[in-house]
Amino acid sequence: MHMKNFILFLLILFSACQKEMGCVEITLKEETNGMYYFYWGAFNNFSGVSEQGANQPFSGSVTREEYVQYEIGDTYCVD
Repeated sequence: MHMKNFILFLLILFSACQKEMGCVEITLKEETNGMYYFYWGAFNNFSGVSEQGANQPFSGSVTREEYVQYEIGDTYCVD
């Protein structure tokens, strides 16, 4: 459980430090402690990690409004 919290902390820190531009296809949605996340990239069905060699999937935090507006499989764009 501690590792999941640590990874979540790193994701929040990374998303706060760098704003990415572009469009992605949503492959997973998650709500954790009132925060909303989209995940994208090629996922391995067994471990839930990117097949591109990364140890964790790509993700970004979104607003609640964005979270309910988009479904898995939709394209999400950031300006």
